[in-house]
Amino acid sequence: MLTPAFTRTRLHAAAFALLAFGLFAAPASASRGVYQCAGSLDIPQTDGQPATAATAITCLVNVERTSRGIPALKPDADLAQAAGGHAADMSRRRFFAHVNTSGEGLSARLRDAGYGNPGDGWYAAEDLGWGTGDRATPNAIVDAWLNSPHHRRILLSPTYEELGVGVAQGAPKPTMSGLPGATYTLDLGTIRVGGD
Repeated sequence: MLTPAFTRTRLHAAAFALLAFGLFAAPASASRGVYQCAGSLDIPQTDGQPATAATAITCLVNVERTSRGIPALKPDADLAQAAGGHAADMSRRRFFAHVNTSGEGLSARLRDAGYGNPGDGWYAAEDLGWGTGDRATPNAIVDAWLNSPHHRRILLSPTYEELGVGVAQGAPKPTMSGLPGATYTLDLGTIRVGGD
């Protein structure tokens, strides 16, 4: 149940519009910012690399937005906390969905992370992705999102002003490839102080 502060919330997260990268046969092409964004071609395999991958996702998304005249998204610690927790949860508990195995969705995760204040209205959306091998790089994930009409609309929507990125080592589903994998959560939001 949503608290009164969140009853005015407009939540845009397609419940199960999931993008599973293991289904694609061809490797991803390069996003615009691939050569501008450090770490965009690296697979997050060791400690510290998930943070680098999160920074690369932020950079790649903002290069795409600003190249189209859409304002860059500002990093938000609460959104990053929610996204990071969800990516780690999916990798650890082996599921891939906007709703976790305890039944908590994006709205609950954002509330638990402290996003917004009572009385504020907010908008939020989420993109998920995972991959193994060369499909686990930040560039491959952003490229796949941009090639999916639903995910592209979220990434390029001027409605959102802030973002948080979570990256976890490992795939959320068992794979037979033996290749290193990564799981990504991108949470976007906008707070309207005092309501909508």
